[in-house]
Amino acid sequence: MAALPFTLKVAILAGTTTGVAMADIKRGGLGLLLAIGLIGAGAGAASAQTSDMRLIREPAYGELRDVLGAVLPVATPSARCARPAQLPDGACLEAVLAGMKARGATTGRVLTAPGAGGGAGTVISGPIGQAYRLYDVTLAGGAPRVAPVTLPSSSVRVPLDCYATGRGVDYRLDLRDGQLVAREVQAVSCGGPVPPIGYGGPRRPPIGQNEPGERWPATATVEVLGAPRQLAAPRPDCPPDAALRDGVCFAAGIAELAFRPELKELDVIGAKRPVVPGVVLTAKETEQYVLKRGRKGFKADKRWFDKSSLAAPAGCGLTSPVDFEVEAGDRVHERALAGCGAPPAPPPVATYEAYGAVMPVVMGNRPGCAERGEQLLGDACFSDVIGWMRARKIPKAEALVLDGFYRPGERVYGGGPIRFSYASVWVNPDGTYKADRKHSYSAQIRSSGCSTLTDAGGEASGMTLIRADGGVMARAYQWVACPVR
Repeated sequence: MAALPFTLKVAILAGTTTGVAMADIKRGGLGLLLAIGLIGAGAGAASAQTSDMRLIREPAYGELRDVLGAVLPVATPSARCARPAQLPDGACLEAVLAGMKARGATTGRVLTAPGAGGGAGTVISGPIGQAYRLYDVTLAGGAPRVAPVTLPSSSVRVPLDCYATGRGVDYRLDLRDGQLVAREVQAVSCGGPVPPIGYGGPRRPPIGQNEPGERWPATATVEVLGAPRQLAAPRPDCPPDAALRDGVCFAAGIAELAFRPELKELDVIGAKRPVVPGVVLTAKETEQYVLKRGRKGFKADKRWFDKSSLAAPAGCGLTSPVDFEVEAGDRVHERALAGCGAPPAPPPVATYEAYGAVMPVVMGNRPGCAERGEQLLGDACFSDVIGWMRARKIPKAEALVLDGFYRPGERVYGGGPIRFSYASVWVNPDGTYKADRKHSYSAQIRSSGCSTLTDAGGEASGMTLIRADGGVMARAYQWVACPVR
């Protein structure tokens, strides 16, 4: 049984007074706490609130699968490595280059890792540049050209019905034709949230690269660059008519507007400190302006909201703050990192039934009800409700009105088999009672940390009949989804 992942604070109302006692239900278990209080004079609602919650459905989990990517050759250190084939981290490319030439390949990607000494069966995982390094190798006559890969990159493409588990791509080492190789592999959860340890049976075979089905873009981290934008920065030689505000020189932007009369305004990124090409500014080190022509020269207005020209590729989302890299010619461009591939797995949730207000119930008509002046709203007998209100000196209450007699345990909800309505009941100054129909009621359901289910059908919310307070009462309920920790 799933534990409640939160603490509920419940107000227990005693009698018709306004005194309140606070109780905590600590995380873990479905501890029962029924808090029934009566609404005091003039409150306008029927009864009190309960905080016990009943488990309706255990959380559903996905299935752990491995998704395979490319097979990369692994370069390892060698004491006899020729200098042209030696990588910056000491690994030797000679065996890799021989394999590329034998296959007729002119380009390839190579992996090196401190843990590669473990040989076949070793799994390399961790951040790039620490746990492993990647290099792109090109053969074009003479010495090979080697370019380090600085961001995590792979050819693993996860099926669309699977989710990332929080781990990136790992590299599983193996021997093929005497060459140490690394197979890209990513653990994913297919069909739902990541299952807990020990959940389900043995893991099914990995999902290969060539299996049919739609997939997410390859798992990777990419750099996203924005279009060049005008730069303004502090300058000691700034012309007085270009030092429009904030100690920033707008000379380059003014020249751009003067050269391009068709532009009504110009987007400008202002640097809060002097800069040179290659400097990277954080968002806090910049201000965004709109440069415009005025009656007497030019003016620069601050933007109320920052404007961005960054757009991550399809299937990717920004994973780092946006910063600005200064270019030559008083220009600047935004840049950020984006993660591509399968989205994170949704959190597991359990479905609970949360409870709220308790109110009296009207069940059909009874003989003698009209003679006592307790038949209201046509043919509904309010004797039980009126007696309940008199005994507790409640001047106004809400009530559930049913079309007949029903036992505790019955459920009343929209679209269900029982016809019902709600009523507001109150006592007149002369001691008689009156009622009006209502379209809704005060459910008073609280389920901190949980969300209301909106697609579970009509039975997911309504009233359940219970035996309480000396008779049959109606208690509001609602199905909610609660995160499982």
